Amino acid sequence: MSETANRETAWAAAGAAAAALVPDRGSVGLGTGRAAAAGVRALGARVAAGLHCRAVATSVSTTSLARELDIPVTRLRDQLDVAFDGADIVLPSGLAVKGGGGAMVRERLVADRSRRFIVLVDAPKVGSSLDEWGYLPTAAVAFAAHLVMDRLSDLSPSRRPGRSDDGLAIIDVHPPAGADWTAIDARVRATPGIVDTGLFELDPGNVFVGAPDGSVRTLAGDAVRGPE
Repeated sequence: MSETANRETAWAAAGAAAAALVPDRGSVGLGTGRAAAAGVRALGARVAAGLHCRAVATSVSTTSLARELDIPVTRLRDQLDVAFDGADIVLPSGLAVKGGGGAMVRERLVADRSRRFIVLVDAPKVGSSLDEWGYLPTAAVAFAAHLVMDRLSDLSPSRRPGRSDDGLAIIDVHPPAGADWTAIDARVRATPGIVDTGLFELDPGNVFVGAPDGSVRTLAGDAVRGPE
């Protein structure tokens, strides 16, 4: 099996385990990215089999996928039963970087409104240092983008083309090797014009690590049962 196929199998396993946690008549937050999409497809299969739920999507692309699968999509209002998403890299401690797809503002809002926030990864996404990823995505008010880049010039900021689904500028900053990412994150957040960053502190027990053999374990090492 190719590396791509192995990873897709791992994401599908983790996604199915997360989708199995959505209760009937419940609510779910849907993340953005390839691993999250695997969870959305698994949820779609449950909906097709008779599950009733309502979903809040974190991006235009996820909204489109959910609607293709007949998953009812609504706005973020009340607390959600569960949400699942992916990550760009996560450490064994649970410190993670998200936002490679530029959707971290909505992703954090959904995570904060969820009783349980699940992050779906495979083994290559588990690292020993955030330096392996190399950059911290940030979302800034477009009007302030040049100001933000000037203030953070020592972090080699680079602005991505276009804007996020919310009209925000996405600026990637590059902490130097060996830097304290938490301290840098605090500095970035204090910069006028910054709306959010992609640094997340996760519960290792809520990080589902899928494997090519279809098994799923949490980052804490506990086995996760898949759907019955």
